[in-house]
Amino acid sequence: MRALFQIALRNLLAHRERGLLLLVVLAGASAVLVGVMSLKAGVAAAQREAVRTYLSGDLNVGGYFKENPDSLFPVVGDTARVRSALQPHVPADCQVRERGRGSATAGAGRHRVRSYLMSLDVARERDSLSLFRPRAGRLEGLEAPRTVALSTSLAERLQVEVGELATLFVQMPGGKRNAVDLEVVAVLERAGVLGESAGLLVSNATLRELYGFRPDAASVLQLTCDGIDDLEPLAGELRGALRKAGFEVLPAAHEAYGDKLSPLLREGWAGQRLDVSTWEDEAAFLDFVDQGLGLLLVLVGGVVFAVVVVGLFVSLSVAVRERTREIGTLRAMGMHRRALVVAFVLEGLFLGLVASVAGACAAAGLGVLLRDVLPLPDALSTLFFSGTLPLAPALPHAVASVVLVTLGAGLASLVPAFRAASLPPRSAMESL
Repeated sequence: MRALFQIALRNLLAHRERGLLLLVVLAGASAVLVGVMSLKAGVAAAQREAVRTYLSGDLNVGGYFKENPDSLFPVVGDTARVRSALQPHVPADCQVRERGRGSATAGAGRHRVRSYLMSLDVARERDSLSLFRPRAGRLEGLEAPRTVALSTSLAERLQVEVGELATLFVQMPGGKRNAVDLEVVAVLERAGVLGESAGLLVSNATLRELYGFRPDAASVLQLTCDGIDDLEPLAGELRGALRKAGFEVLPAAHEAYGDKLSPLLREGWAGQRLDVSTWEDEAAFLDFVDQGLGLLLVLVGGVVFAVVVVGLFVSLSVAVRERTREIGTLRAMGMHRRALVVAFVLEGLFLGLVASVAGACAAAGLGVLLRDVLPLPDALSTLFFSGTLPLAPALPHAVASVVLVTLGAGLASLVPAFRAASLPPRSAMESL
């Protein structure tokens, strides 16, 4: 085997120009593959951060209240009792926060826009506030009563700026309508396709005033946990604890909060029911982004594999014709067909391995340097949940790229290798 490896290496060195060209092509293919995988991972991380900042905790215990079968409000009426039932089952490294959610029509002058409404506890969520990116104003201003922060797109449509007033219109329990004038204290940067979903941000106190909820009411209790990837077992445990405490709990449905409203409104029950969901459930309507990038990754992987196989196949086929005398001489000296096949395959594998490692390392290093540095145009920043290019290169990406390119190089060299092995020894004499 060592002699065969030396033959393969010597052949590569003897044809440096062709070998260098193939090295560049295979390294480029490997780098492209690592780049796409890094982008997919980076977008997934940015999406999770955006969802956990704006919409959801890692786990959510939300409430739905129907005062009659024809109305529905996203509220937990007795949060103290729900907290009491959950507390023994909340892991030590999880934090519980209260959030509000709903929808409202925002108005300013002649403009009216309906948008998602979210609230938070400004005093207790200082860390969460730092994750929001205000374009203008300060989110700490939400501590003052009757204040609101708007998304950039909503502020543009309403044509209001920080310091001006916007009016929120909502429907309260009992069928009454309420309208409150709020001061705009901040305008938030775009949050990807969540921009409209997080259009209105107020404090929990302001949301309660809008809807006329009790002081201890909240829409959802959100658990933020570090280091727990599989959330379904904990979600099942929380459902069981709530049922044991006497609450009506909705069955698990892997849908976002907004997608559950219409089906629940058509149901004939009345009263309070709770729902436990994961952040992935709440982000289910964003699956198209991950699926689109996954499809892109498959497409790029297929193109890379085809480039590697076709490029190396053509190059080695030419090499077989050029090296007829050498191959015939080796066969005349007693080299077996199987050994000749192995030598050619080793040549392809060695070239693929060296090139793919070089390309993967270069792409990973470039990804680290450019991570969160390159600004994106608005269209891409909306799709990628980030104002800068979200790249997250990782070792598995490099390993997968090296394996795919090396495997492709090995397969591409099989046919030329068998063609070389089929040459008779007299071909060396005929080529003189």
